[in-house]
Amino acid sequence: MNENYFMGLDGFVWFTGVVENRNDPARLGRVQVRCLGYHTEDLNDIPSEDLPWAHVMHPVTDPALQGMGNSPSFLLEGTWVIGFFRDANEKQQPLIIGSLPGIPGSTADMTEGFNDPQGQYPSADIDHSGHGLNESDVSRLARGQDAETHELLINRRGTQWKEIPTATKPDVSTVSTNSKAETAGTFDEPNPRNVEKTGGSTGVYPFNHVYESESGHVFEIDDTTGGERLLRQHTSGTFEEIVDTGTKTVKVVGDNYELIAGASNIYVKGNINLTCDGTKREKITGDYILEVGGDFTRKIHKSEQVKIGAGEAGGNLEEEIIGNHGFNISNSVSGAIGSTESGTAKDCDITIGGKETRTIGGTYDITSVDSYSIVSLKDVLVGASNNVTVSSVAGTSISAGTTMSVKAGTNLDIKSEAVGTMTFEGASSVINFTGSSGTINLSGSGSTITTTQEVTANTIALTTHTHTDTEGLAANITSAPNA
Repeated sequence: MNENYFMGLDGFVWFTGVVENRNDPARLGRVQVRCLGYHTEDLNDIPSEDLPWAHVMHPVTDPALQGMGNSPSFLLEGTWVIGFFRDANEKQQPLIIGSLPGIPGSTADMTEGFNDPQGQYPSADIDHSGHGLNESDVSRLARGQDAETHELLINRRGTQWKEIPTATKPDVSTVSTNSKAETAGTFDEPNPRNVEKTGGSTGVYPFNHVYESESGHVFEIDDTTGGERLLRQHTSGTFEEIVDTGTKTVKVVGDNYELIAGASNIYVKGNINLTCDGTKREKITGDYILEVGGDFTRKIHKSEQVKIGAGEAGGNLEEEIIGNHGFNISNSVSGAIGSTESGTAKDCDITIGGKETRTIGGTYDITSVDSYSIVSLKDVLVGASNNVTVSSVAGTSISAGTTMSVKAGTNLDIKSEAVGTMTFEGASSVINFTGSSGTINLSGSGSTITTTQEVTANTIALTTHTHTDTEGLAANITSAPNA
């Protein structure tokens, strides 16, 4: 062999042909090509499996090395290609340098060469795009108004989510003068391709550059003036689109997962609307810090449950309200303070700087296991439409710094039912027992009634075993036989 002979010196022999097989056993992205003028269309003469394997040239932006770059090549059965033979004399080492789009007029004939042996490309209709015969092999998505007939875009327009409701503020006008009912707002999924902005155009040819896969995955880089877009869409319908204004739409038709190993920082300059038709759960293992520059409102359609200190160490609820606190509870309120599993009692301390008013429609009961004390630095008023009863198992003491007035509309009964002494005494003042028309009964069963000051009344009934009168009774007196 001539040592000066090497590939390239034997001339450049090029060809056009049709890919009939891409299932490369070496998995190098090679294809088997039937070349016009070099191979017959008779499959009995040269079957597809006997065609030479052709390497596919990659662009300079694709290293095709160590798994890097785009691999394998994307040449389907039925693709028209152009190339050359590296061995110009033997013509057994074809190399493909490009593919040739066209306008197919008939479907693949599986009985002849120069066709897709599987009969799929070209076909009368491909499910994901609706691409048919007698039209350009260029994707409809790249051909301007023809994009509106592409199945992916038709499905996107037909499955737009519209009138998604947003949250509304609660109406708490019963406790707030600034509250009022709010009409629910809505928002829509943006219209695909932003056709309102571009006047109805959907990517003007030849400015929309489209990559479309066999199953229907689509990438678009649209350079149409006034309608610049980026689109990445999965055949299922999940997509991400950025339109000319910079508005970004992300739609996930299945589940969405986002995992971040480091920190996440998000800044939203406008408003945020979050609508969830299902359940929302949040778990934060660290601290949760929420700062609201304006009002914070919550509207809960069912119940709210809050547990503070759920961890082993427990926790506190600490609130500081620099303003008013209003609430309106339609049903009952029940609670416990200082009731723990260990039974250890805890205190409740409340300090009210101003006035406290309570209006109770039913019974008001206070039960104290230990002492119960009411202290007022001014007046204490106890009033009842019916009876007032003060009772104790041991003693009862009522004292006044100056005047004490005890009045009854009809009868006033003061009784001591055990052995003891009931004393009415005034150091320098006068003790008056007055009854306009009723009877004042001072009775003690087995005790002594002692009057040491002037007693004035219409009728005083003294029922006792012993009666002592040191100053005289200026009244009509009825006493027991022993008095």
